[in-house]
Amino acid sequence: MSMSMNKRIQIPVEESEADLYRRAARRAGLPVAEWARRLLRAGAERELGAGAATPQEALEAMFALDAPVADVETMIEESLRGRYP
Repeated sequence: MSMSMNKRIQIPVEESEADLYRRAARRAGLPVAEWARRLLRAGAERELGAGAATPQEALEAMFALDAPVADVETMIEESLRGRYP
């Protein structure tokens, strides 16, 4: 990723945690900062849904499923009939 790294995030950790992170970064062959950046980026993308759809895209994807649609009462009734014929 070719970008200017001009923002700094400081996160207080216990010495044992810092040692754990240093060891993990060393095992990965990375400086601690790069190791942490990669994990933070992956976690944020997972949390936010990398490439998250806009509301319009989400609706289009839902309609593309061609799933049955009805009012809630009808859907519940049909579901129960299917479960308890």
